[in-house]
Amino acid sequence: MATTPLDGDDSDRDGGERDRVSDRPMTTGAPIAAAAVGFDLGETLYHYAAPPFSWIEASRPWLDSLLIALGIDRSKSDIAQAHRRHESYSAYLRERIERRDATDVMTDALGRLGGARAAQAERAVDTVFGVLRRSLVAYPDAVETLAALKQAGFVVGALTNVPFCLPRRTIHHDLRHTGLAPYIDGFVSSVDVGLRKPHRATFEWLAATLGVALEELVYIGNLPTDVTGAKACGCISVFLDRTRNGMDYGQAATIHHLRELPALVTLARRS
Repeated sequence: MATTPLDGDDSDRDGGERDRVSDRPMTTGAPIAAAAVGFDLGETLYHYAAPPFSWIEASRPWLDSLLIALGIDRSKSDIAQAHRRHESYSAYLRERIERRDATDVMTDALGRLGGARAAQAERAVDTVFGVLRRSLVAYPDAVETLAALKQAGFVVGALTNVPFCLPRRTIHHDLRHTGLAPYIDGFVSSVDVGLRKPHRATFEWLAATLGVALEELVYIGNLPTDVTGAKACGCISVFLDRTRNGMDYGQAATIHHLRELPALVTLARRS
């Protein structure tokens, strides 16, 4: 995974002991029967050409620029306090997150400096992620894979962890910008649920959004926690191993490119 993608988590990459490389086949022998296919977003369907090394570090100059734009001139200690308040909302620092909009987060942080109107904070949020979106691109085989799954009759969705209470409108914009929106029937973010993957509730929310049972859902992601979280709640997990590390996290199958997926899954008969 790239350094710090949109829905990534440093603890997801580094925490826990990795399993040894498995000797078993990279894919199951028979096609996987499912009614719906869910995807991680960042570093699975799309990626940043120039991702920030750390969302926490990247947020500081954004907040400083906003202070300048709003004409707020305060002491370094006041500004540091605003930074600390803003960073306290980082989803990377805890599992449970507050179901709050990014505008509320920004307004709360700026409240330490005399405040800003909600409309100003909302524009600031959209501007920040709009700048990041300029380097956001879909993987070359993402659109063709989603289109093939839709043509085959699958319901297609996404489940993503996001930083700093990222609003749903930003994800909508990202999906449209990358050309993926027409193929996504529904998506769920960690802000919607109030918890981050690999918590069971996040996968339950995705299954409910797509109108299927957990065991009818195939979930594809590039992190160990994508696999372990999906498997633990009864979903069928597929590990996207673009770097060909050969790691075994208990996934039902491993693919190296998204375009391998349509041949791996078959539409299940539903009663």
